[in-house]
Amino acid sequence: MLFRSVIVIGSTLLLAACSNADSVLQSDAGVDLGEPESVAAHAPYVDYVNPFIGTGGLGYGTGSAYPGPQLPFGLAKPGPDTSNNGTAPSFAHCSGYSYGDSHIDAFSHTRMHGTGIVDYTVVSLMPTVGMSSAKTNESGYRSRFMHQTEEASPGYYAVTLADTSVRVELTATAHVGIHRWTFPANSDAVVVFDNAHAASDVEVIDAQIRVDRASHELSGYAHFQGGYSGRFGGMPVYFAARFSEPFIRFGVWQDGELVDNETARDGASTGAYVAFDVSDGSPIEGAVAISFVDVDHARMNLLAEAMPIDFDASRASATREWEARLAKVELAGRYSSDFERFYSALYHTLLMPTLAMDVDKSYRGMDREVHVASDFRYYTDFSLWDTFRTEHPLLTLLYPTEQRDMLKSMIAMANDGGYIDRWPLGIGYTGGMVGESAAIVFADSVAKGIDDIDVRAAYEALRSTAMGPVPAGARYGGRDGIEDYLALGYVPSETGGGSTSKTLEYAYDDFALARLSEFLGESSDQDLFDVRARNYRNSYDAAQGFMVARSRDGTFSELESAIAWTDDYTEGDAWQYVWYAPHDLSGLTELLGGRDVVLARLDDFFARSMRAARTAGPDPYYWHGNEPDLHAAFMYSKLGSLSRTAEITRWILASRYGNDEAGLPGNDDAGTMSAWFVFASAGIYPIAATPQYLLASPIFTRVSMHLAEGDLTIEAPLASEAALYPTSVFLDGVPVSDARVMHEAITGGSHTLHFEMQNAP
Repeated sequence: MLFRSVIVIGSTLLLAACSNADSVLQSDAGVDLGEPESVAAHAPYVDYVNPFIGTGGLGYGTGSAYPGPQLPFGLAKPGPDTSNNGTAPSFAHCSGYSYGDSHIDAFSHTRMHGTGIVDYTVVSLMPTVGMSSAKTNESGYRSRFMHQTEEASPGYYAVTLADTSVRVELTATAHVGIHRWTFPANSDAVVVFDNAHAASDVEVIDAQIRVDRASHELSGYAHFQGGYSGRFGGMPVYFAARFSEPFIRFGVWQDGELVDNETARDGASTGAYVAFDVSDGSPIEGAVAISFVDVDHARMNLLAEAMPIDFDASRASATREWEARLAKVELAGRYSSDFERFYSALYHTLLMPTLAMDVDKSYRGMDREVHVASDFRYYTDFSLWDTFRTEHPLLTLLYPTEQRDMLKSMIAMANDGGYIDRWPLGIGYTGGMVGESAAIVFADSVAKGIDDIDVRAAYEALRSTAMGPVPAGARYGGRDGIEDYLALGYVPSETGGGSTSKTLEYAYDDFALARLSEFLGESSDQDLFDVRARNYRNSYDAAQGFMVARSRDGTFSELESAIAWTDDYTEGDAWQYVWYAPHDLSGLTELLGGRDVVLARLDDFFARSMRAARTAGPDPYYWHGNEPDLHAAFMYSKLGSLSRTAEITRWILASRYGNDEAGLPGNDDAGTMSAWFVFASAGIYPIAATPQYLLASPIFTRVSMHLAEGDLTIEAPLASEAALYPTSVFLDGVPVSDARVMHEAITGGSHTLHFEMQNAP
């Protein structure tokens, strides 16, 4: 896809002209644009999805996506865990898979999408030929593979193992990973279950394996500790597996000692193998069900979803479910590559959070007890510091039923365990990242009409940790530095790392609590939290022009470099955090010196960003591979300069997203970066915890979103790579004057947002 680079000269953004002067389209300004005609994307939309996008990348550009199948938000996520013959740096293997690898170590059934932490990747198996004590360890059964033999689409993955010529195919139901293995005819067909296998930095600390001769079932659990699960002592994943054919022999092992015809082992380094008769060359199918509750519930999931095993039927069902989700948005545009990027991004937004209840609605809660989700689907794995910005607003808009259940899940976590975590994973509190971003997720959803939940229960849980420290020994640590924050209006540097970021996050969280208290009619709380929402101002040092750490005596730290990662910021630098008051962009503009000053600083910021050479490290200025400044490009629209938002967002869309394994700007963070693409490419962007969307520049000529109560159609008939500048915007025929629209104005019926476009500002 061609890209016209944005160049900054002084404070004026100019668009370099396209070298192709041959015209098939004319802009409003009468200039030949040389663009293909607009065409509609066509069903099946699953055909546009490329699950390999984001499975590679270098350093901080690693996408941490994986190509294996699952259902939308499904628990079972079977897929390949890869390495370079046993070498697997943890940061490149957060999902277990890295595109640049040469070997598949095993196929595990649990993982997360796009995170920067290594966790899960347990309940693992591997097809192989022949069995020996050497294959009680992954070094004995791992195999080379080549990308030419890989296939992936929503709900399906396949690869040929080069060392054994076994063809492996995977699909999934909500709780079951379903496998099909085609072994060489007359080979010694074996499937090994290795309880000790997990990705780098994940350790299996206890496990169990059982072989049932009568039912030809394998069952057990793997208790693991990963990057975040280790913070609460780890957790077990239970499994039950059955096969399409009886096994002709079997055995178990412990600590490398292989014993045939025995049925049980307990301990971390345990496993089992089963062998099959493949003399006629027929494939063997296997189904592996998992549960967070116990083996009986794993077996219940297995019997409900995958018995009898029918790989093709399960794959077809998975494809239908994905097609239904993707068909919520229909597109027209000039480039099929844009359709691929869009539907792949939409696919990625539907991989997390994770369904954590079984078919009978049982789930294991944050108190480790078993509960029943009687009227909702219970989810876990909420990467809230990331997902509150784009992922959850997208779900609220397109998939409100799922978003409602996710809100109810967080309320259940508070009811069961006492708190709503910053980053709940599986069955435990991790306390990951900073801020209490669940407050923003709830406020955003309530502002957009998802209020048929127990808002008060959520509010009371979030208010408790906003008003003081949690008791000693609590499962969740609450807001770090909250006592100082309440006394000083900022988190001082003496409290530990990330103090500046914590202050800015808490101010945004307090804004969200003000909106929730307003909804509940708690006027005194609303006043309190509205005042605290302005605490971001307390981190601004006018002399240095940045948000800067302060000590308890009020002294600002001296910045040696505004692009240095220091202990004062969480995953960012002073340039990236100077814009961090998305909830009060008008107040931030005033604080920074007014509209003209902010426009000039934004121009300087993005000019520096475009000049900076990209490396495997974090970008020093605008860093689209991380969250704190994701909204910065849209500040222009807030300040009345939609043309500049158009230029910058088009630059980001073209330079930070692609159609290959490096096609994400960094960790997708449970769909956050992909949701940014969905919004920005459609020409709107949410400011979370408010009902407003700031406008941008659609890359499609038409986007039709099939919402709950009618269609939202965003049309820009002349939109193209060159015609990126909106000249006028109309909502249902009425001019939009300030480059934003409100949620209630584009929902609750059918609406049309029309952009008139041209190729000059």
